[in-house]
Amino acid sequence: MKREINTTQPGDFKKAVSLDSKITATYNGYYPEDYKTSIDVIDVPNTEKEKLNFFDKYVLRRKPCKIIGVSSEGFPLKELQFENIKNTLNENEILQIEKKANGGFGSGNKRLKLKFGEFIDEITKNQQTDLYLTTQYYEDDPENGNYSSDEEEKDQIIDEKFNTNFSDNESLVNLNDLHDDFDELEQCNGNSEDEENVEDQIIEDQLRLKELYQPPMTNLVKTLPETPDFLDYLIPQQINLWVGATSKQDNINFTESFKPDSSDKWMGLGRNIPGDGSSSGLHHDHADNLYIPIDGYKRFTLFSPGDAAKMYLVGDIKRVFNSGLIDYIHNEKAPFWRELRADGAIVAETYKKILNDKSIELDDKQKNEYEDFVRKDFLASTELTDKGTLNTDPASFSTIPPSFIHLDEIENEVTKKAMDELIDKKWPLFKKANRIEVNVKPGEMLYLPTGWFHEVTSYGADNKKIKNKNNVHVSVNYWFIPPDGNSIENIYANADNYWPTDYKRTKEALKRIREAVK
Repeated sequence: MKREINTTQPGDFKKAVSLDSKITATYNGYYPEDYKTSIDVIDVPNTEKEKLNFFDKYVLRRKPCKIIGVSSEGFPLKELQFENIKNTLNENEILQIEKKANGGFGSGNKRLKLKFGEFIDEITKNQQTDLYLTTQYYEDDPENGNYSSDEEEKDQIIDEKFNTNFSDNESLVNLNDLHDDFDELEQCNGNSEDEENVEDQIIEDQLRLKELYQPPMTNLVKTLPETPDFLDYLIPQQINLWVGATSKQDNINFTESFKPDSSDKWMGLGRNIPGDGSSSGLHHDHADNLYIPIDGYKRFTLFSPGDAAKMYLVGDIKRVFNSGLIDYIHNEKAPFWRELRADGAIVAETYKKILNDKSIELDDKQKNEYEDFVRKDFLASTELTDKGTLNTDPASFSTIPPSFIHLDEIENEVTKKAMDELIDKKWPLFKKANRIEVNVKPGEMLYLPTGWFHEVTSYGADNKKIKNKNNVHVSVNYWFIPPDGNSIENIYANADNYWPTDYKRTKEALKRIREAVK
């Protein structure tokens, strides 16, 4: 039974209550029915009827579910198991590796640069549990000159920032192969294409490949489908690999450092959690997610986007769309933020596309409105960007330390009582949020719609095939553009076709690349 909230709480309590009322009045997606709600468990949808039912019950309602089985012909379950992964993927691929901070992951700290093979060796030979392979973005590279610690800037799928420097180790496709492909096409067409245009096309193809099949998954483009069969109506954003290791020694006695009156935002607890798992921290993403464990398993603790105000986020919420996407106010808490619409597109970028499209006729009023918005977006982004600091948590992260989410697992009763009282004092609305807790293991998948808050605890597998005293965990996930339509035939409803048009170019690029590596 949930407790009544003390409405005399000081500080921002009234502001949080007001925001909560605003969100719950406008968000029509799914909420867990009970304080601890069980998740729906289904088999992989195979028939057209099952596929349509999945859309109606989960995608349209924005409701998570656990799926028994793994979809997609060609999904490399065996090849991506930890003992095989180094031989499956490019061990010379240079990657951005997250380092544990304050006992957990998900911080805004700069990432380390390691070759994939070196990273695997750190886990096996050096018994590292402080390193984690997560999403790969150009913005994560401290040497690119545009480094950002803000995950939201990356989640917004900004098209402008790509790494155009491909080494032989980084690229799946030799540029000469693509040149040969284009040369053959030109000969068949009986005309000669400008060499500069060919180079531009090759570079764009490589960029689109690496944006979708994120390193080190790039060399699976020929065998791994870009969408699972039962979700082939969604537009894929990217496919990621996650690899790490956990130790039973990592979180021992961490509650002894608990200091409720400390100025430390973690109150001495850091990002640690009870037990032998490692925590992602409580946060949300800006894309639909299909999560597929390969080794080890994950515990997800989930909260609805409609309860966003109860999560006490780093950023200031502007709105929550029915797609689940959460838009933020651009300020010092989110200095890199740019306004989004329900399908995750950056509004200014959609206006730029329209303004540059000569086939679209705008009246003077529309043109002036779009140009004014784009100009203000640019000025706003330059105004606060220089003030953005590294090592800050993204706007989408909760300020509640992960251990408070798993209060029932704290063994010391005195500490547990003190932590419980602190929740009432600092985050009183949090106890009003119903939750879903689910374990997802190899051979299962989790569908998680956009905006669902999740604290993910990773537990490693005790793998006898590798010499490692720690437990490793490996998983893959598909990210999809947030759907904002009301039917499977019109799942992306914006008249400008921003994402369908962009994805068409990606599919054309993938086709050329796959033909080049036959």
